[in-house]
Amino acid sequence: MNVEKVQVLREAFPGSTLEQQTGLFGETFLMLPAECVHSAVQLLLERLNVHHLSTITGQDIGTEIELLYHFWDGRGLTLRTLLPKEQANIATITDLIPGAAFYEREVRDMLGVTFDGHPDPRPLLLPEGWNGPPPLRQDALQQE
Repeated sequence: MNVEKVQVLREAFPGSTLEQQTGLFGETFLMLPAECVHSAVQLLLERLNVHHLSTITGQDIGTEIELLYHFWDGRGLTLRTLLPKEQANIATITDLIPGAAFYEREVRDMLGVTFDGHPDPRPLLLPEGWNGPPPLRQDALQQE
């Protein structure tokens, strides 16, 4: 369990309710507001010695896009956040973890999330000039 890490993150964001869940294999999932994600990642890197970002994933859950930032330091720690579909924007973490660029571009293509400040927002998986909806959004899947 990532008890110490969760406690540090809770103390860093006293005005926010950080909902915690434990997964089947003991991994920790921590839900936090989108505006706290960048600062939380910075804390993981600078104060908690968590440097391995495994991936960034996301899913369309109806009126929102859920983003999951999966970290690993001997056990899983996932930061979760929700973005409104109509304004699916969040600050990039590429200034903290340059390798996140690939994951953010993939999430942008597949779910339509804009990572504000991303250094290379070109499409990764979709062709230039793609005019359709993001392929993993529910409305795009229902068109098939």
